[in-house]
Amino acid sequence: MGRTLIAAALTALSTAATADPEGSVRSAYLACAVFDSTGLLSAPCEVSGWHSAVDVSIDTSAREAQEICRGVAAMLRDRAALFDPGWSLRIYSPFSSGNTIATCGL
Repeated sequence: MGRTLIAAALTALSTAATADPEGSVRSAYLACAVFDSTGLLSAPCEVSGWHSAVDVSIDTSAREAQEICRGVAAMLRDRAALFDPGWSLRIYSPFSSGNTIATCGL
């Protein structure tokens, strides 16, 4: 269910960001806005320019997190949200003691 809601929210995302540092950060904040709007996160989405990452916390299993990660990364590419090489989506669980349960490249 969570994957479906995130997919629906990402469908609304449309940006003409370019793959440069500013465009990457802009795309990351747009992705966070989409995640935050789903109501599925256990904490607000965060952007780390220093670590080139979009960090989300979702109460889900590692298996489901991997599926969400791959699906969201593909949808962001389809919606022209461009990121410099090295940017990633990192998914945490409120029960993972600060460790990622899924990571994928953006």
